[in-house]
Amino acid sequence: MSNLHLTTPDYVVIGGYFLIVLWVGFYFRKKLVGAKDYFAGAHQVPWWLAGISHYMSSFSAFSFVAYAQMGYTYGWVAITLFWVSVPACILGGAVFAKRWRRARIITPVQFLESRFSPFIRQLFAWAGIPVKIFDDALKVFATGLFLALSVGISLPVAIGFCGVVMVAYTYLGGLWALVVTDFVQFLMKILAMLLLLPLTLWAFGSWRSVFHGYPEHFFRPSGGPYGWIYIAGFAVLIAISYNSTWAMAQKYYSVPTERDASKAAYTAAALNFLGAPLMILPAVLGRVLLPDLIAQHRTADAYVLLVLKFLPVGMVGIIVAAMFSATMATVSADFNAIASVLTQDVYHRLINPAARERTLVAIGRLNTLVLGVLTVGLSLWIAFSHQQSLFHLMVTVFGLFIAPTFLPLLAGLTIRKITWRGAFAGFVAGLATGIFTLTLKTWYLPHINSFSIEWIDYTFEGISILLNTAVTILAMWAGSVWLPVNSEERARIDDFFRNLDRPITSADVPEKRTISPGPAIAWSTIGVAVLLIVAGIWSELAVARSIDLAVGAILGLVGLVLQTKYRAARSD
Repeated sequence: MSNLHLTTPDYVVIGGYFLIVLWVGFYFRKKLVGAKDYFAGAHQVPWWLAGISHYMSSFSAFSFVAYAQMGYTYGWVAITLFWVSVPACILGGAVFAKRWRRARIITPVQFLESRFSPFIRQLFAWAGIPVKIFDDALKVFATGLFLALSVGISLPVAIGFCGVVMVAYTYLGGLWALVVTDFVQFLMKILAMLLLLPLTLWAFGSWRSVFHGYPEHFFRPSGGPYGWIYIAGFAVLIAISYNSTWAMAQKYYSVPTERDASKAAYTAAALNFLGAPLMILPAVLGRVLLPDLIAQHRTADAYVLLVLKFLPVGMVGIIVAAMFSATMATVSADFNAIASVLTQDVYHRLINPAARERTLVAIGRLNTLVLGVLTVGLSLWIAFSHQQSLFHLMVTVFGLFIAPTFLPLLAGLTIRKITWRGAFAGFVAGLATGIFTLTLKTWYLPHINSFSIEWIDYTFEGISILLNTAVTILAMWAGSVWLPVNSEERARIDDFFRNLDRPITSADVPEKRTISPGPAIAWSTIGVAVLLIVAGIWSELAVARSIDLAVGAILGLVGLVLQTKYRAARSD
């Protein structure tokens, strides 16, 4: 990846951004009095903030690089693959979001004991942790690599710095700090995308020339190695993960009502729909503007080179901060969700059932710290072992575990006939199928001449995900139908769904917010505005100065309006 040549205004934006994020953590540090505050926002997170956080929790710095590389090389299919998140979020809003909220939980596996059994609760509590730590380590590594190249520091130092910042604000402020910093990170990301796309289009000179000079079929919805089988498998993977992985589910049950949960999902769907072309189109158009990257083997540099080519000096810092923020949003969400499981489902359930709320918050913070150390350590191992085939490694490992680990959660929330034996059978069968297909892909199929490497890496990958999902579903059904259910389990299932069918009422929602994100959101927005204004004043180029000052003034006005509204609401 190419180095970014940062200027003083860029460093002002990047450094100030990190200070704002840490300030948010300190702001909420003393406001959290119990586990419900720390892990579920006391079920008081506004739906629009939960929707933004859901959207931001699906990103990393690697998303910018990988999707830009895919868009530059293969065209519109990169946007198609990103857009599979839209039906996934719509499905969540229509079906799963309200179920998660009606479960009345503060951790994503808490309901499994009353739905299935204590054994199933512990099984899925532990099964979901290793894959997420490894997944997060990959993301921290990618962000550290980008930081090292951007700022000119060593990769281990960059990884350590990223890890410390991510752990710090999550450790201090819990879910509240997480969703508010997601809002700040959303601002940085949107600013980056809204700056780069218009400047890329402007470089063509006329609308007629925008769509000329591309390879044939470049704007078809599928292309290159990404055929419809791969897209179908990826769509299934995303539909499951966006509605059942712990950090995503957390956004659904942290809001006040089930209607708010659905609105959060629909907000995420809208942001994914609009955000995909905003983020990826510059790289797709870059195929004409930067025509030599394939010959130079530099397609991974597409996004960075576009930034250097079109953004004026002083604006690159916004892109760098946006890439940092993307990973920080995702990894910090996982830290808080995993810490909630370790604290509530393991420590509180098995070790200290009589623990006080303050103790649970302290244990939650300790678990967050331990998770951060493990994740950073694994990121450093990836760096030193040179395991850098990130995209396919991530999809392979994630695809191996996602269906057996998370499908039983969705089934438990929606299908009465699924028993604990069915959930266990689905987990075992899905895991076995995943290991089998991974073995075929890694050690057997490459030695058969009739299968190309491209077919194995893409088409077979899609087949593997679809097969893994189908086997998990069939095993859950078979285990539930063929193995007998005793009267005690039937009564437990009936009780669970009787409670789940009961809508959220005023008794479930606090009349007043014990914690309000309003001041933190307002002052964070003002903080970003100040950064841009300072960077603009410092910038030597008139264009950069004008853009920085204009955007900073707009954000400052928005922040002041938000602060005024918060004060008025508090006085009322």
